[in-house]
Amino acid sequence: MTPSWHSLYVADVSPEAVSAALISVLGRHGYTPYDPFPGGAGTPPGLTDLVRLFVAPAQEGGVRVLGVLDRALCTELSAALDRPVLVAWLDEKSGGFALAMGNTIDETPDALVPYLRIGSTLDDLRRAWAGEVRVDAPPDEAQAGQQLPPALRDLAEQQGVDLRKAGSLFEQLSGRLFGGLAGQAGESTAEQEAARAVLMGGGRDLWNSLAGVRVCAIASLLTLPANWREPDWDAVRDAYHACRMRERYPRMTPLPGDRAALAAVPDAAAYWPVFMGRTRAEG
Repeated sequence: MTPSWHSLYVADVSPEAVSAALISVLGRHGYTPYDPFPGGAGTPPGLTDLVRLFVAPAQEGGVRVLGVLDRALCTELSAALDRPVLVAWLDEKSGGFALAMGNTIDETPDALVPYLRIGSTLDDLRRAWAGEVRVDAPPDEAQAGQQLPPALRDLAEQQGVDLRKAGSLFEQLSGRLFGGLAGQAGESTAEQEAARAVLMGGGRDLWNSLAGVRVCAIASLLTLPANWREPDWDAVRDAYHACRMRERYPRMTPLPGDRAALAAVPDAAAYWPVFMGRTRAEG
């Protein structure tokens, strides 16, 4: 699956209202809810078009929605809530912000003026929009140890090892290994990166790409909630699944990775899942 990050932000509204509006908007297009988590009925067979969202608990007067929602449906969500919906995304090709309001989506810096932080100006925003301002991706404490491959991360958790220290040590060791490979004849940079990706259990960090840096630079100028970037969708999905499993089977021994998942998103039970699907594209 191509790595990507997608979020929506709605101010002055409750998670319950956002969840209800999403279900209503999607329902008008032939989507029906389903529950793939422990205790639910699972994903109905035959669904070919899925929307999988999590509505985060309210923070700093706003609500964040994690997951991909079609741009046209973002305008319908805005109409249903009678509020602007700020759309943000990052993938391997692009990243940015847009404002859904009424029947339109405006992807220009001018549209985001109402979201500017005190002390920030439209000129600042335009420069960040053009990629002229660099802001490094903020460190994510919730992702401590994520540089470890999954198998090693689970083992470290089971043994009570500090994930941050283990991850740092692993990074140092892998750096020495690949530094040695760099000096070997015939070992190209591309081959080194491919091998590193296999060893590390993943690929490059999108937030360190040009598009990721641009998104962080724009976000630094806006009045977004503290959780504007993290946790990501995968982290919430894993933690929410662990919560539901614990609720349904309280005496069951936690599965490998469950403790780390819950530690990464300790308030996972407060998220509202909106999982809906349809068997064919409609209206």
